[in-house]
Amino acid sequence: MEYSISQFGAPDAPHCNPETAQVTIIPAPLEYSVCYMKGTEHGPQAILDASSQMELYDEELDCCPIEIGVYTRPVLDYSGMDHAEALKATGQAVRETLEKGQLPLILGGEHSLSAPCIAAVHEKYPDLTVVHIDAHGDLRDEYEGTPLSHASIERRVVDMGIPLLEIGIRSFSPEEAEFLKSGPNIAVVWAYQIARGIAQIPWERLGKHVYLTIDLDAIDPSEMPAVGTPEPGGLSWYQVLDLVREICQRSTVVGMDVVELCPMEGQTRADFLAAKLVYKMIGYRFQQNAK
Repeated sequence: MEYSISQFGAPDAPHCNPETAQVTIIPAPLEYSVCYMKGTEHGPQAILDASSQMELYDEELDCCPIEIGVYTRPVLDYSGMDHAEALKATGQAVRETLEKGQLPLILGGEHSLSAPCIAAVHEKYPDLTVVHIDAHGDLRDEYEGTPLSHASIERRVVDMGIPLLEIGIRSFSPEEAEFLKSGPNIAVVWAYQIARGIAQIPWERLGKHVYLTIDLDAIDPSEMPAVGTPEPGGLSWYQVLDLVREICQRSTVVGMDVVELCPMEGQTRADFLAAKLVYKMIGYRFQQNAK
């Protein structure tokens, strides 16, 4: 069955007012540089559809986070646009959200969309730090002939001069390894370190304001199979939640995205996980009483 849910969580009308909401969700079905399994353009709608089936009470936070006001703007239309134009349109949607004093939360789509979103947030918050939870480093200068690739997103962040903290990484190219050795403003926490209990996350790197980007392939494919480039040995659901909660308690998160859901027939559990993750991110961002 196909759905056409337009508001995340299918909330009652008072909780999705575009003028009073504290969060604006931006569905961004951008897919231009995917290099393995395609389908991320269907990710935003799959998340919205699954969100309609969530219970909206959060037992950990003892509240309904949706009540802060969560508005979902119409899905971005990239018809007739090339990759650069689509990225520009995505960044503009983030700027419009920030101008209204709301938190932008972008649903992807491929990871390349994060660059213009981060750039827009950085314009408003020059002291921004980016936290990148992912299986991949995404630090290539370019990939398959384009610097706009999903595999180059964090290299573009470095080019912007923004401090970067990467967590959960377990897929890295020789080019990226050489770049890391050159001393860029990056800290990497490897997935194996987390798995073995030896990770020391440098939380001191976080500034007052943080942009949080989560590629769903950060999560182990046993829990999140519906991604274009699954990597074994990923983070668990609760490990990701612990990270998000810690980030929200230490800094003010001023922009977020969840990207790279590649919906698969028979794997709607993955769509639901993505939707629930988005909801938990909202809850942690606006509630400080997590147990």
